[in-house]
Amino acid sequence: MSLTITYRAAAVFALLGASFVAAPVMAKDCAPLSAGSSQIVFSGWSGPKLPVFVHKPQTAGADSRIVFVMHGVQRDGDRYRDEWRDLAEKHNFIVVVPTFGRKDFPATGSYNLGNIVDEKGRKTPKAKWSFSAIEPLFDDIVCRVSGDQRGYALYGHSAGGQFVHRYVAFADAPRMEAAVAANSGWYTMPDNGAFPYGWGGDVAGLVAPAKAFQRPLTILLGTEDIDRNDPNLRINEEADKQGQTRFDRGHGFLTAARQQAGHATPLNWKIAYAPEVGHDNGRMAPFAIPHLLGAAASAPSLQVAVKAEAALEELRSRKVVTAAMATIVELESDWAIQRLVELTEIPAPPFEEEKRGLAFARMLREIGGLEVRIDAVGNVIARRKGTGAGPALMLAAHLDTVFAKDVDVTVKRDGDRFTAPGIGDNSRGLVSLLLVARALERHGISTERDILLVGTVGEEGTGDLRGMRHIFAQPDHGIGSVIAIDGGEMGRLIDTAVGSNRYRVKFTGPGGHSYGAFGTVNPHHATARAIARFLDRAEPVTASGTKATYSVALLEGGLGINVIPTDSAFEIDLRSSDANRLAALDAILRSAIGTTLASENAGKKQGGLLAAEIRDLGKRPAGTNAAAAPLVSNAEAALSSLGVEPSRNASSTDANLSMSLGIPSITISRGGISERSHSNEEYWIAKDPHLGPQAALLISLLEATVSNDIGDAR
Repeated sequence: MSLTITYRAAAVFALLGASFVAAPVMAKDCAPLSAGSSQIVFSGWSGPKLPVFVHKPQTAGADSRIVFVMHGVQRDGDRYRDEWRDLAEKHNFIVVVPTFGRKDFPATGSYNLGNIVDEKGRKTPKAKWSFSAIEPLFDDIVCRVSGDQRGYALYGHSAGGQFVHRYVAFADAPRMEAAVAANSGWYTMPDNGAFPYGWGGDVAGLVAPAKAFQRPLTILLGTEDIDRNDPNLRINEEADKQGQTRFDRGHGFLTAARQQAGHATPLNWKIAYAPEVGHDNGRMAPFAIPHLLGAAASAPSLQVAVKAEAALEELRSRKVVTAAMATIVELESDWAIQRLVELTEIPAPPFEEEKRGLAFARMLREIGGLEVRIDAVGNVIARRKGTGAGPALMLAAHLDTVFAKDVDVTVKRDGDRFTAPGIGDNSRGLVSLLLVARALERHGISTERDILLVGTVGEEGTGDLRGMRHIFAQPDHGIGSVIAIDGGEMGRLIDTAVGSNRYRVKFTGPGGHSYGAFGTVNPHHATARAIARFLDRAEPVTASGTKATYSVALLEGGLGINVIPTDSAFEIDLRSSDANRLAALDAILRSAIGTTLASENAGKKQGGLLAAEIRDLGKRPAGTNAAAAPLVSNAEAALSSLGVEPSRNASSTDANLSMSLGIPSITISRGGISERSHSNEEYWIAKDPHLGPQAALLISLLEATVSNDIGDAR
């Protein structure tokens, strides 16, 4: 008599101390799963046999995550498996794609609606639900990989996304640990409406709302999945109540969930975004990874912080560094003040920075030891050559100010207080660069990496980071980290970039008399409805999570109270440090405008058509540094060593551009006290001004690495 022990039975024996069972013994129908891509047949449930496409990485172990991927309406599980294969290898998880073919599951109701009811609307036994395949398939895969996984993650795109969000609501899923529904075409809403559009009607009682709401569900939306004319998009009265596009419907679903859950029931559902992605599973998949596998720890690495402190202690023990720090204190009197006044009194609005740039370039050349040039857009770039290879460190401050060319920029001095438009923001930043360069050169400090001292153009307003965009557009820029100097408060360390998208939206129409032309499209009405649509969809995005904001800041148009206007315009500002949330607000705005345009034209009674224009007024990319980025830890260590308590902040500066590209970037203070920035009464006080350039010097030396300890004051 032979004995067959399943993996579960083996576990029981092990718990009982049965020493003759050294490892789980697989059942006869539990063939090992080979590494790489393969196909198996699953028959361990009450439904038809399922082809299952699998990819198991070579490095997969007994604890590797199992991720179920649910295919779309084309039933092409092999393609879905292949689109997830590289991600599985990179993140070491096992991807499993059960395929519900048309032969056994001929209609959407039998697959992505879960087969909860048959074609005549009759309830089917739970064992026959398509949902019921997942848990036993999980057991089968665990057995095949000799694993000890206790739970799984579930992802679906398009029709697969519909499967997932309904699975979360209706299925018994005790071991589901994460679920992502991507780009669902429409939803079964968490309300009392009749199934399949709601939880009521024939399926009433099959959902336990409190339990469903507590399960982890992410609604993942591609910000470009807004094609109303997609032939695979369901268009009918019930679906359109959820929104006009897949993107809109995802928001409608979560809004309904929040309303249904109220304040008494915890809701573990959220929205996430795939920026600039349409209805494309392959491009959506990478954005699902953090929600399926868990986000990386956000706290900085203690090891990195300790290393930074040790490196700083060693650096400050060098006599040459001590001498350089003292030089900055010495130069802060007449030498620095002379250059501050000269630069401030040269007007430099965006696109008119040339004269100030020439003066700054001259000051850099006077220091010596620098290769100074002015590039095609007006950036002043001084290179201090290092002794090694490696990427350069950029130390930057912007040349431009917010003030028009005709504003009086004469500097008025009252003791240590200097008053003039732009004197702090950012004339003093430029002087801080000069102080660092002079200290390095006077004491002959060599670094392994090149140091670039850069005066950038176009940081303010309509400049739209013109200088930084030009620098980083060069494929050979060779920059590995960025320190921007642009802030007043010494402890304020900006390590997160707040992105912004700004637009002018204009509706135009034929116009006419308010009475005689009634029924003609009215641009003001369109503006009002577009804004209302935007606000309704934008509010859930900003209600929780990383801060995201919107502001309709200007409204204009119209000729008189008795005239239907020919045009109506508004300007809007969108901001967030999260690129995904910023992209979502952007997509919501564009969707609101497009939907409004279509509905207004469809409802006109006479006259011509309404038109809409969206004009870009400026975009600043969002970004963050890696949690354990050495640059950030180096900056915190440097500030602390100067007796300054560092505080991490989010803001919008020149560092936005480089940070968005994944280049470690921070913004630090210029030193002294700056007040009333961007006003005609702006002033700067020379109170401990040396701390700013000293911090810049120390951080620069930590980043660029001192390669000598020689040199005497010259």
